Amino acid sequence: MLIGVAAYRRLAPLPAARRNVTDLRDLLRSEDLWGVPEENVHVLTDPEDPAEVSRAIRRAAAATERDGLLLVYFAGHGLVDADDDNLILGLPGCDAEVPYERGVPYEWIRRAVADTRARRRVVILDCCYSGRAGAEMGGDSTGTDAVADKAETDGTCLLVSAPANRPAMAPRDEAYTAFTGELIRLLRDGLRPPPPEAMPPALTVHAIWRTVRRAMLRRGYERPELRARDAGGEISLVHNAAAPRHNLAGSVLYAAPWFVDDDLGQRVVLVLRHNQTGALGVCITRPEGDLPADFPASWRPLLRNPVMLFHGGPVAQDGYIVVTLLRAGVPKPLRFTPVRDRLGTMHLSGTPEDVSESVDAMRVFIGYLGWRSGELEEYLDRGALIASRHTSRQVFTERPGELWQSLQAGR
Repeated sequence: MLIGVAAYRRLAPLPAARRNVTDLRDLLRSEDLWGVPEENVHVLTDPEDPAEVSRAIRRAAAATERDGLLLVYFAGHGLVDADDDNLILGLPGCDAEVPYERGVPYEWIRRAVADTRARRRVVILDCCYSGRAGAEMGGDSTGTDAVADKAETDGTCLLVSAPANRPAMAPRDEAYTAFTGELIRLLRDGLRPPPPEAMPPALTVHAIWRTVRRAMLRRGYERPELRARDAGGEISLVHNAAAPRHNLAGSVLYAAPWFVDDDLGQRVVLVLRHNQTGALGVCITRPEGDLPADFPASWRPLLRNPVMLFHGGPVAQDGYIVVTLLRAGVPKPLRFTPVRDRLGTMHLSGTPEDVSESVDAMRVFIGYLGWRSGELEEYLDRGALIASRHTSRQVFTERPGELWQSLQAGR
């Protein structure tokens, strides 16, 4: 349950809160991180009615199974009721003088979370206690520690964005609030601990708090606080994007700037197969030239621009590898071999009319790259190859020659 309030009328607007929830939604739905089904990710943006928020969280809490994980996230203004010091989550119509009239008392959230069957519960609050104009949000009031203690529920891990009596930051020139920006950056890029620490396969809430805390301190911002009971801090939230997956098939990898290699240096690679015996992939950034005359003309309309032959790698350059992206929701056609989700390879022994309604994009490669068992993982562990956080649509970019540079810039 992701709640973001950006369009305040009586308090300073927080446009970053809207971007917070939409990008967190996309990350949590990514199969590289968590893979939450679309129907299980609920987003509320600028809800007006406090009861609407309460009902939505209660529905999510009731729908979460015992072995599931309930996550509730809020980004917006946080206010404190002057009469009883209770935390109020600000909605668009909130007035700092009477926040209880148009805000959501945190007690409502606590009760809804406490009523779930789920044994794993995570609440993340990116807010302060009063609105401030300008580039900051927050003000002097009850501290984070006190609010965290009040908000705590048995079995719930609570992560709050700022300490006592200090503002949580929302820099004007950044897409996200400061805390959520560091959170998103960590989820996207993953965690690479210094040697001799082992690479964690998943990010626990405690590891997320510790890493985001260090990043916030480096930037001169306030420290987030963590409260947890019943080992709540050890809840694994997402896969560590920096750790190699057991099956990397379908992953897009790009070379680190310092990595010098004839086949991989300044290249981007799509992994087509990965198992205990090794891995196979194709370079997706090396157009070689026009398609040869013997390539079947009837298949050319299905190819994505640039319609060229791509140099996939130095191995077995005696046949075509046709990487294919299917349309969403269509059944897998004959002669299509899945790699991951809608991405796979197509054998051209049939006719294009049989698959034209199913195909979204195709690209033709000659040759491939091969790695022995464990070799691809070694490249990733060394940082020579880096897993892209984007989708497999990168395979079909219309500017393949610029892809490696754009991935470097987007790290």
